[in-house]
Amino acid sequence: MGFPFEAVVFDLDGTLVATDQFWIPAARAATRRVFRERGITRPEPTGEEWMRLVGHPLKIGLRIVVPDLNEADWAALEAACLDEEERAMSSHGIKLLPGAEAMLRELKELGVGLGIASNCSGAYLKRVLGELGLERWIDEARCLDSPGIHTKVDMVADILLCLGTRRAVMVGDRQGDMHAGRENGLLTLAYTGAFGDSAELMAADWTTDDLGEVVGLLRSAGTE
Repeated sequence: MGFPFEAVVFDLDGTLVATDQFWIPAARAATRRVFRERGITRPEPTGEEWMRLVGHPLKIGLRIVVPDLNEADWAALEAACLDEEERAMSSHGIKLLPGAEAMLRELKELGVGLGIASNCSGAYLKRVLGELGLERWIDEARCLDSPGIHTKVDMVADILLCLGTRRAVMVGDRQGDMHAGRENGLLTLAYTGAFGDSAELMAADWTTDDLGEVVGLLRSAGTE
Protein backbone atom coordinates (compact mmCIF):
# COMPACT_ATOMS: atom_id res chain seq x y z
CA MET A 1 0.00 0.00 0.00
CA GLY A 2 1.31 3.45 -0.93
CA PHE A 3 1.73 6.39 1.40
CA PRO A 4 -1.77 7.73 2.21
CA PHE A 5 -0.97 11.44 1.80
CA GLU A 6 0.31 13.43 -1.15
CA ALA A 7 1.54 16.41 0.87
CA VAL A 8 2.58 17.47 4.37
CA VAL A 9 2.65 21.10 5.49
CA PHE A 10 4.90 22.00 8.42
CA ASP A 11 5.15 24.89 10.78
CA LEU A 12 8.79 26.07 11.03
CA ASP A 13 9.87 27.32 14.47
CA GLY A 14 9.52 24.72 17.19
CA THR A 15 8.41 22.09 14.67
CA LEU A 16 11.45 21.83 12.41
CA VAL A 17 13.86 24.44 13.81
CA ALA A 18 15.39 24.62 17.31
CA THR A 19 14.48 28.28 17.65
CA ASP A 20 15.23 28.48 21.37
CA GLN A 21 18.98 28.27 20.72
CA PHE A 22 19.09 31.74 19.19
CA TRP A 23 15.77 33.37 20.09
CA ILE A 24 16.17 33.43 23.89
CA PRO A 25 19.61 35.12 23.77
CA ALA A 26 18.28 37.57 21.16
CA ALA A 27 15.14 38.45 23.13
CA ARG A 28 17.08 38.93 26.36
CA ALA A 29 19.65 41.19 24.70
CA ALA A 30 16.91 43.24 23.04
CA THR A 31 14.99 43.55 26.30
CA ARG A 32 18.00 44.74 28.26
CA ARG A 33 18.81 47.31 25.61
CA VAL A 34 15.30 48.72 25.20
CA PHE A 35 14.44 48.68 28.91
CA ARG A 36 17.65 50.59 29.67
CA GLU A 37 17.19 53.12 26.85
CA ARG A 38 13.51 53.77 27.63
CA GLY A 39 13.69 53.61 31.42
CA ILE A 40 11.37 50.59 31.70
CA THR A 41 11.54 49.06 35.18
CA ARG A 42 9.24 46.04 34.86
CA PRO A 43 10.88 42.62 35.36
CA GLU A 44 12.37 41.10 32.22
CA PRO A 45 10.48 38.06 30.82
CA THR A 46 12.00 34.67 31.54
CA GLY A 47 13.29 32.41 28.79
CA GLU A 48 10.16 30.29 29.10
CA GLU A 49 7.98 33.37 28.70
CA TRP A 50 9.91 34.42 25.60
CA MET A 51 9.33 31.00 24.05
CA ARG A 52 5.57 31.52 24.39
CA LEU A 53 5.95 34.14 21.66
CA VAL A 54 7.37 31.73 19.09
CA GLY A 55 4.76 30.75 16.53
CA HIS A 56 2.98 34.10 16.72
CA PRO A 57 3.72 37.12 14.53
CA LEU A 58 6.32 39.13 16.49
CA LYS A 59 4.11 42.19 16.77
CA ILE A 60 1.34 40.11 18.37
CA GLY A 61 3.67 37.96 20.44
CA LEU A 62 5.27 40.95 22.15
CA ARG A 63 1.86 42.06 23.35
CA ILE A 64 1.36 38.60 24.87
CA VAL A 65 4.71 38.47 26.67
CA VAL A 66 4.95 42.12 27.80
CA PRO A 67 1.33 43.34 27.75
CA ASP A 68 1.94 46.37 29.99
CA LEU A 69 4.11 48.39 27.57
CA ASN A 70 2.91 51.20 25.30
CA GLU A 71 2.91 51.37 21.52
CA ALA A 72 6.26 53.18 21.33
CA ASP A 73 7.88 50.66 23.69
CA TRP A 74 6.51 47.71 21.67
CA ALA A 75 7.80 49.25 18.43
CA ALA A 76 11.26 49.80 19.91
CA LEU A 77 11.36 46.27 21.32
CA GLU A 78 10.23 44.75 18.02
CA ALA A 79 13.02 46.53 16.14
CA ALA A 80 15.59 45.51 18.75
CA CYS A 81 14.44 41.88 18.71
CA LEU A 82 14.86 41.69 14.93
CA ASP A 83 18.31 43.24 15.19
CA GLU A 84 19.46 40.97 18.01
CA GLU A 85 17.96 37.91 16.32
CA GLU A 86 20.21 38.52 13.31
CA ARG A 87 23.23 38.68 15.62
CA ALA A 88 22.19 35.58 17.58
CA MET A 89 21.58 33.48 14.47
CA SER A 90 25.05 34.37 13.27
CA SER A 91 26.75 33.60 16.59
CA HIS A 92 24.67 30.64 17.83
CA GLY A 93 23.79 29.13 14.45
CA ILE A 94 20.50 27.69 13.20
CA LYS A 95 19.82 24.01 13.79
CA LEU A 96 17.07 21.55 12.97
CA LEU A 97 15.32 19.75 15.79
CA PRO A 98 16.36 16.12 16.37
CA GLY A 99 14.82 13.82 13.77
CA ALA A 100 13.73 16.61 11.41
CA GLU A 101 16.27 15.99 8.67
CA ALA A 102 15.68 12.23 8.50
CA MET A 103 11.91 12.79 8.51
CA LEU A 104 12.01 15.30 5.65
CA ARG A 105 14.35 13.10 3.63
CA GLU A 106 12.12 10.05 4.05
CA LEU A 107 8.97 11.92 3.09
CA LYS A 108 10.68 13.31 0.01
CA GLU A 109 11.86 9.84 -0.99
CA LEU A 110 8.23 8.70 -0.73
CA GLY A 111 7.29 11.35 -3.29
CA VAL A 112 5.36 13.51 -0.80
CA GLY A 113 5.04 17.23 -1.55
CA LEU A 114 6.36 19.31 1.35
CA GLY A 115 5.41 22.81 2.45
CA ILE A 116 6.24 25.28 5.22
CA ALA A 117 3.76 27.78 6.65
CA SER A 118 5.33 30.18 9.16
CA ASN A 119 4.27 33.39 10.90
CA CYS A 120 7.68 34.91 10.20
CA SER A 121 9.12 37.54 7.87
CA GLY A 122 10.30 36.85 4.36
CA ALA A 123 13.89 37.66 5.28
CA TYR A 124 13.84 35.21 8.19
CA LEU A 125 12.26 32.46 6.10
CA LYS A 126 14.80 32.91 3.30
CA ARG A 127 17.70 32.82 5.73
CA VAL A 128 16.53 29.71 7.57
CA LEU A 129 15.74 27.84 4.34
CA GLY A 130 19.11 28.76 2.91
CA GLU A 131 21.33 28.08 5.92
CA LEU A 132 19.69 24.75 6.67
CA GLY A 133 19.49 23.71 3.03
CA LEU A 134 15.78 23.04 3.37
CA GLU A 135 15.24 23.71 -0.34
CA ARG A 136 16.43 20.12 -0.85
CA TRP A 137 13.08 18.93 0.46
CA ILE A 138 10.63 21.84 0.69
CA ASP A 139 8.57 22.49 -2.43
CA GLU A 140 6.56 25.50 -1.24
CA ALA A 141 7.13 27.92 1.67
CA ARG A 142 4.90 30.78 2.79
CA CYS A 143 5.16 33.45 5.47
CA LEU A 144 3.40 36.68 6.45
CA ASP A 145 5.30 38.58 3.75
CA SER A 146 4.18 36.25 0.95
CA PRO A 147 1.93 37.98 -1.65
CA GLY A 148 -1.77 37.75 -0.86
CA ILE A 149 -1.14 36.17 2.55
CA HIS A 150 -2.75 37.50 5.74
CA THR A 151 -2.96 34.46 8.01
CA LYS A 152 -1.55 30.95 8.34
CA VAL A 153 -4.88 29.66 6.99
CA ASP A 154 -4.06 31.56 3.77
CA MET A 155 -0.55 30.10 3.71
CA VAL A 156 -1.77 26.51 3.93
CA ALA A 157 -4.45 27.12 1.30
CA ASP A 158 -1.92 28.59 -1.14
CA ILE A 159 0.57 25.76 -0.56
CA LEU A 160 -2.10 23.15 -1.23
CA LEU A 161 -3.15 24.99 -4.40
CA CYS A 162 0.43 25.01 -5.69
CA LEU A 163 1.00 21.36 -4.76
CA GLY A 164 -2.25 20.43 -6.47
CA THR A 165 -3.67 18.25 -3.72
CA ARG A 166 -5.85 18.27 -0.63
CA ARG A 167 -4.75 14.80 0.52
CA ALA A 168 -2.49 16.43 3.05
CA VAL A 169 -1.64 16.78 6.73
CA MET A 170 -0.72 19.84 8.81
CA VAL A 171 2.11 19.35 11.34
CA GLY A 172 2.83 21.97 13.98
CA ASP A 173 3.31 22.81 17.63
CA ARG A 174 0.70 25.54 18.22
CA GLN A 175 -3.08 25.79 18.32
CA GLY A 176 -2.81 28.15 15.34
CA ASP A 177 -1.17 25.43 13.24
CA MET A 178 -3.98 23.00 13.99
CA HIS A 179 -6.55 25.69 13.22
CA ALA A 180 -4.90 26.44 9.87
CA GLY A 181 -5.00 22.77 8.97
CA ARG A 182 -8.59 22.20 10.01
CA GLU A 183 -9.79 25.34 8.21
CA ASN A 184 -8.35 23.83 5.04
CA GLY A 185 -9.98 20.45 5.65
CA LEU A 186 -6.76 18.68 6.61
CA LEU A 187 -5.96 16.12 9.25
CA THR A 188 -3.54 17.45 11.87
CA LEU A 189 -0.52 16.18 13.76
CA ALA A 190 0.65 17.97 16.91
CA TYR A 191 4.36 17.92 17.74
CA THR A 192 4.95 18.32 21.49
CA GLY A 193 8.66 17.57 21.74
CA ALA A 194 9.95 21.15 21.83
CA PHE A 195 8.32 24.20 23.39
CA GLY A 196 4.87 24.54 21.82
CA ASP A 197 1.36 24.13 23.18
CA SER A 198 0.18 21.07 25.05
CA ALA A 199 -1.47 18.20 23.23
CA GLU A 200 -4.75 19.01 24.98
CA LEU A 201 -4.75 22.57 23.67
CA MET A 202 -3.93 21.52 20.12
CA ALA A 203 -6.54 18.72 19.98
CA ALA A 204 -5.00 17.14 16.87
CA ASP A 205 -5.78 13.89 15.08
CA TRP A 206 -2.35 12.55 16.10
CA THR A 207 0.22 13.63 18.66
CA THR A 208 3.93 12.86 18.99
CA ASP A 209 6.92 14.18 20.90
CA ASP A 210 9.36 12.51 18.48
CA LEU A 211 9.78 13.67 14.88
CA GLY A 212 11.15 10.22 14.12
CA GLU A 213 7.63 8.86 14.59
CA VAL A 214 5.90 11.19 12.13
CA VAL A 215 6.25 9.12 8.96
CA GLY A 216 5.09 5.95 10.74
CA LEU A 217 2.09 7.71 12.27
CA LEU A 218 1.01 9.08 8.89
CA ARG A 219 1.63 5.76 7.16
CA SER A 220 -0.62 4.03 9.72
CA ALA A 221 -3.48 6.28 8.65
CA GLY A 222 -3.76 4.22 5.51
CA THR A 223 -4.57 1.09 7.52
CA GLU A 224 -7.18 2.62 9.86
